[in-house]
Amino acid sequence: MARHTLLNDIVFKIVFGTEQNRHLLRALLNALLRLTDTSRIVDLEILNPLIDKVYLKDKGTILDVKAQDGQGRLYNIEVQVADEPAYIPRALYYLAQLFTGQLESGQEYESLAKTIGISLLDFDLFPDLGDLHSSYRFYDSIHARELSDVLEIHFIELVKFRKDKPQILWTPFEKWLHILKFGELYEREFEPIPEALKAEEGIEMALDAMKRAYATDEVRQLIEFREKALHDEATRLARARREGLTEGIEKGIEKGIEKGIKKGRVEGLQEAARKLLDQGMDRETVLRMLGLPPEALP
Repeated sequence: MARHTLLNDIVFKIVFGTEQNRHLLRALLNALLRLTDTSRIVDLEILNPLIDKVYLKDKGTILDVKAQDGQGRLYNIEVQVADEPAYIPRALYYLAQLFTGQLESGQEYESLAKTIGISLLDFDLFPDLGDLHSSYRFYDSIHARELSDVLEIHFIELVKFRKDKPQILWTPFEKWLHILKFGELYEREFEPIPEALKAEEGIEMALDAMKRAYATDEVRQLIEFREKALHDEATRLARARREGLTEGIEKGIEKGIEKGIKKGRVEGLQEAARKLLDQGMDRETVLRMLGLPPEALP
């Protein structure tokens, strides 16, 4: 099994996406969104706490965590370790689903609550940017005016996180990033948990929850089941690509042969036409007799 880390989507959902651990998700969100004072989340409800083994077989499975805070704001938090094509449209699609899913028949648009998407990524989504945290809203770039903050999406690229930064300079945001990225260092007590991390709300409890998760047979089976499903899907896609390539090559060869035969036939008729012209036959008669278009003869 892969290294023990909070970036495994199943473990992440167990640690942060279950009702008994909602206080850990609250601490994580406050740190990642840099919420302070009266803007901090004080109450939270997990909206999708279950993991269905049958559901894990779906190749499009997103093991995200959905939550709603005491102010009605909605959150969708997802971990993505491997890069994949069209990740940004996919993240926007799931954010839009959570946003539009609020309204029931007869409800007014004014009742739509702010909806925030957070993608924790262990790959380089924006290679041209040095910042590890980027966020986006609806914005008019011509008039430099924000349309609305009702939809907001955050991308946090953990590959850009500096592990060597002195712990005394860590912000709550950076402490949580360290645990998310390097939590396996403390999973089997290879290293003691630094006091700077212990002092941050929720971190030590999150590490304990991670240890308990990996120590459970059911969780290990879910992880293995998930990895097998992803491996099977990757194998299927690779086979489809190979078969598609082979079919494409075969069709290309057939078209090439057909094109060559056609080209050879035209060249042969052109040669016959030149000989007839040399023998004194007029051009129109030669074209009509051989069935050649006018442009075939210079």
